[in-house]
Amino acid sequence: MNELSTPFVSVIIPVFDDLERLNICLQALEHQTYPKSLYEVIVVDNGSVESVEPIVTRFSRARTSYESRPSQFAARNRGISLAKGEVIAFTDADCIPSPDWIERGVANLLRVPNSGLVAGKIETFFKNQEHPTAVELYENLKALPQKRYIEVGRFGATANLFTFRRVFEHVGLFDDETRSSGDVEWGQRVSSFGYELIYADDSRVAHPARYSFVQLYKVVARKIGGVHDWRQHFNYGRRFLLPSGAYPTRPRTH
Repeated sequence: MNELSTPFVSVIIPVFDDLERLNICLQALEHQTYPKSLYEVIVVDNGSVESVEPIVTRFSRARTSYESRPSQFAARNRGISLAKGEVIAFTDADCIPSPDWIERGVANLLRVPNSGLVAGKIETFFKNQEHPTAVELYENLKALPQKRYIEVGRFGATANLFTFRRVFEHVGLFDDETRSSGDVEWGQRVSSFGYELIYADDSRVAHPARYSFVQLYKVVARKIGGVHDWRQHFNYGRRFLLPSGAYPTRPRTH
């Protein structure tokens, strides 16, 4: 890779009480094919009971911050405020990035003029690969279809997302008052500003499938709550972090 193809990258991970899987995620990020001097990892603790710092300090590329407001998007915005990178990448504490995740994500972001964001493939895996539950099999078919999100929904899930710092400077940060779906609104906002949205099959993270109806219910409830929060913003005429006179697009319902 030459100098023009290797911008500095800031990887941002919000975390709430998921230290065991955070450790696995950070191990994967420690061994990326991207030059080690050209990326950092910012872990934003969003109110965990147990401190994440003892885990994060084991990894040379990682550092910690704290966001007390109970919002994963407030945590991501906190990470953005601390990031040094020209490129900002997002994943979740329970995800396992592939070894070339950063390298592929950056390459896809740079290959398309006027790139607004790259949404990479999210592959699900089972708690017991030999005996998946019915919920896990359902999740494997339905969960986090990034290609459809890009082509139909005009957004990318932050479990696997790359963008430029300048895009945030242009369109604004995530709406940090919503519990969920802030990535939907932000991605649609990026699209409404005329940027290209890209799906990247070769920039991959693995994500655990929910394995019980209780887990699945919690996810659905959180997403419904996020849509409710979102509609409240519109009902009260609130503006997001946008330039004067600009408004986000209305959320899609499918």
